[in-house]
Amino acid sequence: MLRYPKQRKKEITFDEQDIQDPHHDELVITLYIATQFVGSIVVDGGSLVNIILLYALNKMNIPKSKVFKRSSLLIGFNNETRNAIGEIKLPVYIEGVNSKIRFCVINALSSYNLILGRPWIHHLKVVPSMYHQCVKMPTPEGTMKIISDQQESKECYKTSMKPSSVPRQA
Repeated sequence: MLRYPKQRKKEITFDEQDIQDPHHDELVITLYIATQFVGSIVVDGGSLVNIILLYALNKMNIPKSKVFKRSSLLIGFNNETRNAIGEIKLPVYIEGVNSKIRFCVINALSSYNLILGRPWIHHLKVVPSMYHQCVKMPTPEGTMKIISDQQESKECYKTSMKPSSVPRQA
């Protein structure tokens, strides 16, 4: 029987110091994607795909020609269906961790620029905490903490509640 040496597990924990102000906000973060910082990114553990909106790609000066044509039908929680324009892989840089993430590209109005779903969460071993309003993930240097921007979350919420949503800036 082979035995492997015990490896020290890198545990990710949350404590009282991680708690932000009282809230009921979504987890909204900013990340460095491709060549710039992109805000209004919602972390959604209920999403089966990572999504980027076409207008966000346009604001990032990434041409539509970089989108790989692939027909996908996305179904929202309210059974609303939306056809994806295609897919794109973009570099996402987080201190100590660089990765290429696949996004479904859709042409829709939203108060968010991107939705990071389970593929991103699982790929980077991200642990989101709605209660603590942050995500934590392992990096070669230790645990990285990304704090949710509660003000941005409130702005996104306000925009989504308007009768005629206007796309946000990337």
